[in-house]
Amino acid sequence: MGAVMIGEGKELQAKAITQWMRDVPVEAPRGRILDRDGVVLADTATRYNIYVRPNALADKKKTADLIAEVFGYDPEETLRRISVHSSEVTIARGAEKEELDALIASGLPGIYYGEDNLRYYPFGDMMTQALGFTGFDGDGQTGLEAYYDKYLAGTDGAVLTDTDLIGREIEGGGSRYLPAVKGMDVVTTIDVSVQRIAEGALRTAAARFSPKAASCVVMDYTTGEILALAEYPSFDLNDVPRDDVESLFGMSKCRTVSTVYEPGSTFKILTAAAALDTGTVKVTDRFYCAGNRVVDGQKIRCWKAKGHGSVSFAEGVEQSCNCVFMDSALGMGTEVFYDYLDAFGLRRKTGVDVTGETSGIFIAEENVKSVDLARIGFGQAVAVTPIGMLAAAASVVNGGTSVTPHLLSEVRDPYSGTSVKGEFASGSRTIKKETSEIMRTLLENVVKNGSGKSAYVPGYRIAGKTGTAQKYENGHIAQGKYISSFLGFSLEEETPYAVLLIVDEPAGYMYYGSLVAAPLVGDIFRNIFALYGVEPEFTGDEAEIVGEPFELPDFSGMSVQQARTRLLALGLHVETDGDGGTVTGQLPAAGTTVDGRNTVLLLTG
Repeated sequence: MGAVMIGEGKELQAKAITQWMRDVPVEAPRGRILDRDGVVLADTATRYNIYVRPNALADKKKTADLIAEVFGYDPEETLRRISVHSSEVTIARGAEKEELDALIASGLPGIYYGEDNLRYYPFGDMMTQALGFTGFDGDGQTGLEAYYDKYLAGTDGAVLTDTDLIGREIEGGGSRYLPAVKGMDVVTTIDVSVQRIAEGALRTAAARFSPKAASCVVMDYTTGEILALAEYPSFDLNDVPRDDVESLFGMSKCRTVSTVYEPGSTFKILTAAAALDTGTVKVTDRFYCAGNRVVDGQKIRCWKAKGHGSVSFAEGVEQSCNCVFMDSALGMGTEVFYDYLDAFGLRRKTGVDVTGETSGIFIAEENVKSVDLARIGFGQAVAVTPIGMLAAAASVVNGGTSVTPHLLSEVRDPYSGTSVKGEFASGSRTIKKETSEIMRTLLENVVKNGSGKSAYVPGYRIAGKTGTAQKYENGHIAQGKYISSFLGFSLEEETPYAVLLIVDEPAGYMYYGSLVAAPLVGDIFRNIFALYGVEPEFTGDEAEIVGEPFELPDFSGMSVQQARTRLLALGLHVETDGDGGTVTGQLPAAGTTVDGRNTVLLLTG
């Protein structure tokens, strides 16, 4: 007996209490997710779960009629449900306060309730993949809801009631309330107004180009704080489509961090930075582009089939000449170039606080041939995540220090108001500060004079690089499928923001980054400058870059070279589609009003 009392006393006492008392759970409210200014992105509304204990009912018929009236149930079916031999029957989940009040006001015994929490998202389908959603049990399943679940989830409470052996409430018995502890609030780096701007750009991309998918990230390149993370397509977080699990998984994963793509020419930002930093090249070094390079016996084409001729390194960056970047990569050699790729963080995860991040895919260093290295130099034969590309390029323009992209600003206790700031690694050296200054100038010239002109906003300093990459399926080039992108940087002191916009498989001829993504990024910057009240400073360059609006001539029937020469003389950037020598069509169409920021696509058959 002594062994039972001493050795098992506490355990047996706990079991006895569970027999003497009934408990109704009180679910803890989940913490809120907020933007940087306190705007609520995810919140919890109180709902109620209603229970009946058949043994405690004084008049089952009357109780069934009341429940049926309040919830619109069938009275006979309700009576059958509450007449079963069970200690407790769940009558309703997620009931409104008015419905609960109607039941309590009746004074009928045997009806109990527990608080339930309904997770809701005030902005619906905004930030779908980044915010994520919760399961039926309230646990975070995707996005920030999952990543910071340990902070957002609170501690459940309970209502304990004294009962007899068959579960009836004891007259004069007591009840004990163990309050739930609310979860902590997660304050993010998101700016809802910037998020709206990014979401609007993706809606425009969807309407113009009918793409398979699109994404946009806005990040402070000096700190790694993410101000906006938008993806298309998305769905309303208040109505999660759970019927098709496979489809839901595809739509809910954050492609910005979990999917790799061949970056194409945006990768040239990194090649140029590494080549300059090592002293392999100088901005004044000259290169000759005949339209291709033969490496390891393989002909690798420049995007301009007829070649760029003799160009300086600076001009090669501005004109995005593949041959310049092949030579730069080969000049560095595999070991040196891969050391820089490691410094940029591309061969590992960035550490961004979103579930499902993957790392870039690169050929093993010991297996890299010269032909591979040449292709890597201009953004082929590699695959990176959008967030990885953004983080790597951020250090190129911020003075040469690494940053960790992140969404967490702080975790805040809703009771005391105390908070803990998020800590993310940064500050390791990638390139010299002097190299970063040179790169800022080179990339600004791309926007002023090169393929990024359609991202130019008069009165503001913007740098950037376009990207147009072919897609691969089953190891082969997928004909007619491209990824169009633009990676831009505001060089304005008040808004040190990078914007990466990617459009996956835009429909039709308009698949070049200069035509698809660059204009949208220009719109994003224009709206951000207006949002933050950044005033333009006009220097006189604007008139030369933009020029006066004019009607675009008809170039049909001209040779490609003749049309290109005339377009360049008009101050317009030119792209061509097809390998023909004669212009068969053009976009924009003849007669369209344009200015110096426009890019014209010549169709050659």
